[in-house]
Amino acid sequence: MRALKATPGGPEIIGRVPELARWRLWLPIATFSVCLKTGTAAWLDIWDADHFDGFTDMQRCLTDCRVWFSADGYRFWDSPETKTGRINCYFNAPSAGNYVCNVQLQSYGGPAQVECLIDGFSFGPLPFNGLINQPHPRVLSAGYHSFRIRQMSGSFFFVSLTVWRV
Repeated sequence: MRALKATPGGPEIIGRVPELARWRLWLPIATFSVCLKTGTAAWLDIWDADHFDGFTDMQRCLTDCRVWFSADGYRFWDSPETKTGRINCYFNAPSAGNYVCNVQLQSYGGPAQVECLIDGFSFGPLPFNGLINQPHPRVLSAGYHSFRIRQMSGSFFFVSLTVWRV
């Protein structure tokens, strides 16, 4: 709730959707991380993640429960320096209503920027530097939905996504 209040436009959204202010009644319906899926989480798809032995190799990603997407500045590791990292979290909303998809990301080596989408709706660019806990409120119909993260710039870790029924 603190993150939603601190988000630009958050207070206006809370004013239009009063249920959001009753955060103690929020129910987690799905959680995604590299090492865990819970609730109605169906699929976690990861494209173009970067794995460098000793830093973000597969075992370390599983141990740390996060995955890294590099960008510029890692040519010394033979990185192609692409910005094509993608994450898709596919979940089932058990009923129509208000939901909040809360994503946790952490930039590495400076600021990063991603685009977050629910189904076809883009929330626009999300710049961050360090750890971010960013809510994305949306009215959803009952059924399956996709929360996507698209790398735009910078290097970052995907930590988790939790979907809350409000």
